[in-house]
Amino acid sequence: MNDLTLAINEKLEELERYQSFLQTQIENRKKYEAKLKDFIRPDFDLEKMFQSNMLAFEVIYPDIYNTFLNYQLSRFELHMEDGKVNVYDTKEKVNLYKHDIYQDSYVQYLSFLENPVVLKNKFSVREKISDGFIHSHFLNELAINLKQQSEQKKSNRLPKVLPTLMLMGIGCGYHIHSILSDHIVKKLYIYEPHIDLLYLSLFLTDWSHIFEQLNVNNTELHFSVGEFDTELGISKEVESVFQRFGRFFSGYSFLYKHYYDDYLNRVTKQLSLQFVGNILGFGFYDDAILSIENFSKNFDVPFLKADSLDELMDIPVYLIANGPSLDKDIQWLIEHQDNAIIISCGTALSALHQYGLKPDFHCEMERCQVTHDVLASFYDKEFFSDITLLALNTVLPSVFAMFEDKVQGVKWGEASSKIFVQGLGLKEKPALLVNCNPTVSNCALAFCEKIGFTDITLFGVDMGYKSEQHHSKNSVYYKGDQDSGLYKHKAKYKLKGNFDPDTFVETDEIFKYSHSVLERTLAQNPHLKIKNCSDGAYIEGAKPTQTDSLVSTPIKNKAALFSNIADKIKSSEAYTNDAFAAIHNDVPLFLDLCNLFIEQLSSQPASIDAVLEVLDEQLRRLSSFHNTTISYFDELLRGTILHTHSMLVNSLFSHEQEEQALENYRHSAQIVCNYLEAIKEDYTAKFS
Repeated sequence: MNDLTLAINEKLEELERYQSFLQTQIENRKKYEAKLKDFIRPDFDLEKMFQSNMLAFEVIYPDIYNTFLNYQLSRFELHMEDGKVNVYDTKEKVNLYKHDIYQDSYVQYLSFLENPVVLKNKFSVREKISDGFIHSHFLNELAINLKQQSEQKKSNRLPKVLPTLMLMGIGCGYHIHSILSDHIVKKLYIYEPHIDLLYLSLFLTDWSHIFEQLNVNNTELHFSVGEFDTELGISKEVESVFQRFGRFFSGYSFLYKHYYDDYLNRVTKQLSLQFVGNILGFGFYDDAILSIENFSKNFDVPFLKADSLDELMDIPVYLIANGPSLDKDIQWLIEHQDNAIIISCGTALSALHQYGLKPDFHCEMERCQVTHDVLASFYDKEFFSDITLLALNTVLPSVFAMFEDKVQGVKWGEASSKIFVQGLGLKEKPALLVNCNPTVSNCALAFCEKIGFTDITLFGVDMGYKSEQHHSKNSVYYKGDQDSGLYKHKAKYKLKGNFDPDTFVETDEIFKYSHSVLERTLAQNPHLKIKNCSDGAYIEGAKPTQTDSLVSTPIKNKAALFSNIADKIKSSEAYTNDAFAAIHNDVPLFLDLCNLFIEQLSSQPASIDAVLEVLDEQLRRLSSFHNTTISYFDELLRGTILHTHSMLVNSLFSHEQEEQALENYRHSAQIVCNYLEAIKEDYTAKFS
């Protein structure tokens, strides 16, 4: 199919979508015709409304106010037809509203009222739990409870109180007025790609009244205007916004797209697909305890020094993960292994062992026993010798013990790391690694950036799979031609292909989140020169590169160079685990915090709004510990709060009747209280 045919087909599909949108408008207008008879159309002087709104924006959004002082429209403009005002799109040569801006907006609101779009996390029930984690047990109990509650729900009608609303498109703005007049929104994200429309809305809708309503309802608002550099930009912004809102609010969010526009359609679709990432990457209580137990025993391992080595900028690095495309490139890697520093990631080492390719560095990040067990399943002392392990401080001591040479990097955002750094006093800090979750590819890239490597080529960093093969056929995931069963296909999403933008890679939530973290890392570190040879997902910021086009020349005396690097990246500072003694002194304070949360969750809920205030307050209380000696309490409980509160919010909206919804919430909240009691018992046994 040639480019012209593709363009024609895309245009036809676009026209079909637009006709479907218009048809829905016509059907909704007929459906709500009776209600339109009682509709009172706003009547005011447009110029006076603009001046009033400008005064409101001058106080609340001075940047927008200053932009609009001498603003010139570029695409949209106001048209008067039959005595009624409309918004005209000079590019598409159509009115934004078919009949009347206020009636059309009101009809759309009525339709949304009966059938709103909800983005929510799906919490799966596990038939068998064998990891021994407190978190797994109680989260599964919550999931079972929530599944039973959800089955009782008869209607999906828009509730009186909305935890989160994402409004895509301002248009004339009247739909915002309609929603806020009848509903309480706790967290509101408003996005308008076309600044013309925000400007025109100041003539058409009473923004000062909207701001008053938000203030009365104690609504937290984020305003976003203009097109993003890429369609993924909106997902990255929303992720950042929810870190401020409280990420558990994303567990049950309403999505409202106002008008038809090709760009707005695409970014709204992108946001819907990416939204699940807001619940990932925050760990949980048992995870935090493991990090403390492991790190406190790893102080015999040298630390990665904080200062990057500038002399390594031009040293080529091959970063090898265990994606299925590794098998395609392995022969090239074997032939060119002397031309770069080679870093293997996690289970990729099992494949390289089978292929007979020894890496220089090997990277590990997982703190659980499975990391040790996988390495032990193919452990070969001769092969493992001379490989320098790059691992996070939270990794099991038994994993470090398998390697003669090793370096640990301190993972920031961990309770154990926070305790350690707080106890350093005036001592020089070692390297603190960020963006090293959720897969070893993320961790290895974080190590590379901190060490000083910038010339990095990715192999097997597929972030998904194109066929049934999900990892290298020569890795621990396969026994001969048979799948070993270590990985279960859970593909729910698609990512654009690296070499062909018209192809897609299937992926699951973890790989999808890992992919977004890789892109975030590259966006934050533009000095990294990344080439991606993986026949998997396209990674923004990494140049798609076929191996046959790589320029690769042997490194002179590579063994000596590597030995020098492995030595120089280690900190000469002597560190101790003395800071961990503070945990024992802080046990009563931690138990008091758990008791407070239990008391708040045990109280009889007065309303949905009141419950959301309590959940929000608990998250903010954790944040309030920052810059105190007990700031690590946040890392201990934030993941648990994120997961359980996300499920509590779902429970809170599991029935259309508020009284029954609150009863459902009360049952779920009791499970969370039991979880916190179990945490208290475990924490006391370990540290009291």
